[in-house]
Amino acid sequence: MIKTIVSRLIKTYGTNNPFELCDFLGIKIMKSDLGNEIKGFFQRTANGYSIVHLNNNLNNNEIKYVCSHELGHAVIHPDLSIRFFMINKLQVKTKYEIQADKFAAELLLPNRLDCEYKNMNVSQLSSCFSVPKELINYRYRRESIYE
Repeated sequence: MIKTIVSRLIKTYGTNNPFELCDFLGIKIMKSDLGNEIKGFFQRTANGYSIVHLNNNLNNNEIKYVCSHELGHAVIHPDLSIRFFMINKLQVKTKYEIQADKFAAELLLPNRLDCEYKNMNVSQLSSCFSVPKELINYRYRRESIYE
């Protein structure tokens, strides 16, 4: 399901850049100081506006990943508000956050690893593609990449 959604987005808009996709989809991006704990969140306002909030303290690699993750919430969970995630903290990582991470992995990582990457472990791939290790595991689990 997630792979199909991401493939359609990339095919329709001709990009896997999360910032460009937000623009095409009419999702506003707001950068502000969200403190040390929050990297970003997705908000749908009462009047129907979609906003991805990003912490302006993130580096370029982090902000691209977080934007992709929050875009995943916007596309996969459009009716869930930030309030839902704050109330259901224990449930969040087991379903919705994992789905948003899988969305980000599908969006940011290539379908197959070229020969040059085949001998790399998860940490090396994470560094090479500038994404968290979890995304490497989600995307390439079937290719048996282990540390």
